[in-house]
Amino acid sequence: MSSSPPVARFLEGGGAMGERMRQFDWSAHPLGPAANWPAALRMAVSLCLNSSFPTAIYWGPDLHVLYNDAWSVIPAERHPGALGQPARELWSDIWHVVGPQFEHVMATGEGVAQYEQMLPMVRGGKPRETWWNYSLTALRNPDNTVGGLFNQGNEITDVVRARRARQAEIERWRDVFRQAPAPIALLRGPSHVFEIVNDSYIALIGRADVLGKPVKTALPEIVGQGFLELLDQVYRTGEPYLGKGATVKLQRAPGQTAEDRVLDFVYEPMRNPGGEVDGIFVLATDVTERSRAEAALRLSNWQLGEERARLRATVEAEQRAQTALRRFTDMLEAQVRMRTDELSRALEAQSAAAARMRATFETQLLYQGYMDPDGILRDANQASLAGIQARLEDVVGRPFWDAPWFSATPGLGETVRQAVRQAAAGRTVQQPIEVELPIGRRTFQFSLRPVFDAQRRVIGIVPEGVDVTDR
Repeated sequence: MSSSPPVARFLEGGGAMGERMRQFDWSAHPLGPAANWPAALRMAVSLCLNSSFPTAIYWGPDLHVLYNDAWSVIPAERHPGALGQPARELWSDIWHVVGPQFEHVMATGEGVAQYEQMLPMVRGGKPRETWWNYSLTALRNPDNTVGGLFNQGNEITDVVRARRARQAEIERWRDVFRQAPAPIALLRGPSHVFEIVNDSYIALIGRADVLGKPVKTALPEIVGQGFLELLDQVYRTGEPYLGKGATVKLQRAPGQTAEDRVLDFVYEPMRNPGGEVDGIFVLATDVTERSRAEAALRLSNWQLGEERARLRATVEAEQRAQTALRRFTDMLEAQVRMRTDELSRALEAQSAAAARMRATFETQLLYQGYMDPDGILRDANQASLAGIQARLEDVVGRPFWDAPWFSATPGLGETVRQAVRQAAAGRTVQQPIEVELPIGRRTFQFSLRPVFDAQRRVIGIVPEGVDVTDR
């Protein structure tokens, strides 16, 4: 039985897009027959088709696009016609953004990584705001010239929108709190840090500079009055506390003697999505005047009837306030549950994207890892570990150049150390190396690719090695 021709082998698999590539008339296309494609393009296409992560290849001067099933949803209605199109035509709507990035990589060979990049992509005939994390990596010919680009990425529009909606909701509730007639505050964490206070609360305590401060720092005069202990109890037990007619000494103006205020108050525990207490909602009613009136009633029996009527009216007002508070609390809890569900869905989508990225990392076609800018290895895929017959814990946390991939080859460790320094300075390093491994002497096309954050600072380095021993 004769073996399959080379073109069939590197185009094997790949689901629907693999079948489209095999059926495409490449002889009439600028890339020419698939059998004549350069080795770098064949290897990249094979990697692309068999990856579960959205991946596209742009090749040649006009950057003709080849892509896999996972990437096919990105061009939306332009799929499947996008196959083989020049990048400038395919992405005419966002070329003003991605075009300079493509041209930079083609001209310099330096990879590009974008996080939370907004692309005004046309979908359904209309420009729409979409958000993406993606990378562009140079694909090099044997003479080290850049022949094309390797593109991987995923859409995070739902995550960005969910975060915006949550922030808008927080701001809306800040406005609601601010306009509430009763003093309201929201404390976060075991130190009870002020996160929200409304105008009525500021008026009660006589100062506005409390946000971001723990209660004991913002209101030092209440230390020793028992209120901090009550907050600790509510945070620890998750049980609400209702205070009635409590006297608190507050220094409501700098340099003045602390004055007594009488408060009714509620400490209501707030829980995170995991059910753990992470904050306390404070609602207070300043009943100082009522308390003084009650004292006057005890001293002025001749006004008893009038004062009783006034007290009944005050109690009714308080009952209405308590009813309004319960309704307010019920509405707040419903809103929090709804927003928590939205955030959970967004986080699940993000976790799924991370799983897809990890699946791409565990390719058997190349040795790949990840290290800090100082060269300390943090991860390596199974293919690279199999090459040195080691486990991940044997190499993680060690300088990359001291790892078993290079230790058996004299002088290679220092060469790799110098290459790491270049990559940490923001340059992509590529060179062939020969190494002695437990599996024998092998030749690799070795590269170190820096990873940048949004401010173009190097936050990591991706080492990659393609075994070219038998080529």
